[in-house]
Order: sequence, then C-alpha cells, then structure tokens
Amino acid sequence: MKTALQTTILTAITLSLPISTLAQQTETKVTARNVIGSENVKRNSSGTLAIQNGEFHFTTTNSDAKVVIASIDDIVVGSEVTQAGGKAGTVAKTAAMAAPYDSGAVLSVMLRTTTDIVTIAYRDSGGGLHYAILALPKGQGDPQRSALIAAGARVNNPIENAESKERTVAPGAAGSHGQKLTASAIQIEPVGADDVRIPLEFRAAIYEFLVERVRASGVFRQVFRSGDRAAESVSNLVTLHVDVEKFKEGSEMKRELTTVLGSTKLTVDASVTTKDGRSVLDDNIQGKVLFHGENLGVTDDVAKRIAKLLKNSFTTT
Repeated sequence: MKTALQTTILTAITLSLPISTLAQQTETKVTARNVIGSENVKRNSSGTLAIQNGEFHFTTTNSDAKVVIASIDDIVVGSEVTQAGGKAGTVAKTAAMAAPYDSGAVLSVMLRTTTDIVTIAYRDSGGGLHYAILALPKGQGDPQRSALIAAGARVNNPIENAESKERTVAPGAAGSHGQKLTASAIQIEPVGADDVRIPLEFRAAIYEFLVERVRASGVFRQVFRSGDRAAESVSNLVTLHVDVEKFKEGSEMKRELTTVLGSTKLTVDASVTTKDGRSVLDDNIQGKVLFHGENLGVTDDVAKRIAKLLKNSFTTT
C-alpha cells in the first residue's frame, strides 16, 4: 500500500513530465469520416487513421483503405460546420426532428460541430488521379498533414494547377437535345476554377463524385481517371472538362433554422472534347443544397446533373 508521501512524490513526478511524454504513454487513435474517395469504403463511414510501413491507412470495421505515402502529391486542410455524426448524432437528429415547435431547430444548432476536412491527392499505379476526402475532429487536420509530409508525402498542389480553358464547340455539336454522340470511353479531368474562390475540397469532391456517377450510369464502357496511362491507347476516347464559374457557400445551420436562407449554390461549365481537341458538347450546370445536408453535398448534386447530361448526349459504340 502506498503511503501518503509516496503518492505525493508520484503525483509530483507525473505533473513535472512534458506533455509530449505523457501523450506517448497513452495510445491515441485519430477518428475520421470518409466523405468520399477512400477506396472500397462506403461514403460517410467512420474509422481510424494510421501511418504504417510507408502507407496511410483508413480502417473501418469492414474495410481498410490504404494509400502509398510516396504516391501522395498534395494534402489540403479545410473546415466544415456540420452535424455531429455517429450513432449519437443519428439519435440526436431524430430527437431534434421530433421536438415540438422551434425547440427542434435549437437542438439541431446545439449539435453543430466544426470539423477539419483533409483532402489527399494521390496517383495509383497506372497514373490515375485520386482524391481521398476525410472529415476529422477540429484541430486534427494539420497534425495529420505534418505527419504524412514527415513520412514522405509530397505537397505540389495539383488541384490548384487545374486551369480553366476556353474551348470552341464544333458546329452541330450535341447539347441536351439532338442526335446522340458516340464514344466507347471517357476520361475525367480535375476541376478548374480560374478566378473563382472555392475551397479545394469542393473541386476534389466534384471530381470523385463524377467518377462514381459516370461509371454507375453505364453510358461508357470505360471511365478513366485523369492521368491514367491506359487511356492513351483507346481510339474512341472523349475527355470531360469541368470549370467552376460561380460558387456561393451557404450555411447548413441557417438552412435548418430558416429553410429559406443559407443555400449553397454552384455553377460549372461542363464540356467534352475528342482526342484531337474538338469540343463536341458544352453546357452550363447548376447544383445546389437548399435544405438539409452539408455544403459539400452540392458537389454530388453537380456530378449527378453532369452524369445525366452525358447519358442524354452519348451512346456507347
């Protein structure tokens, strides 16, 4: 049994240790949520992050998405105000919806939390561009970025290098009406923004949602990511370019409180070119989040509308 003197001495020693030493004594895990982009992981699944043997792991109860750290080209940290997630968040949201009069809206506001949005750009073995977009507890984004850089990740900002370009549409090119175009494959390029101020995670999310939705549409036999070397040998290949023209970031909190304010809106120019550079399709697409949902939800809305445009404009050869 420890004496009072022994207890006092142990307490004094513990308090005198550096904070970093105390942190090392307790194993901590960084929790995260997959917004989109983690391979073979469902959207909005929660898991933990770890750096092991030159790889960055996002592990859930059912899957383990890993990225070779040497393949990482960029890491960007942003933020988002959203509703608390997990089981507790689901229960709380149900309670807010069931609460009488305006008390539900007040409860919903109390459940708001600021998260760090970490966007990781990397290349697969074939050269294809990927973005993994993760939501982390506030304050955890920058430490994770620093840890990845220390482990060998590069920071070249490839998203920022995606430039908007004017393209001349070929006479008689198809839009949302007229005779359908033909192509066996499509390659999706990173989203440009020119002078429009838009968080980088929004552009990355549009790209990832486009890959997902265009593949699911079944319009093309093959859907290639930007930089995929396998696309070079495909003769009947077209390329999708998306450039942001307008962006208004709203507030999820205002949307839930008022239902008329706080909308997030996004306008893009979507164009398709052939291998020789001719533009065969060009249209303006508008996406928005008017009521419930995170601001990043506007990127999925835009991708859904672009996928519909392609489906209405193309037929598989």
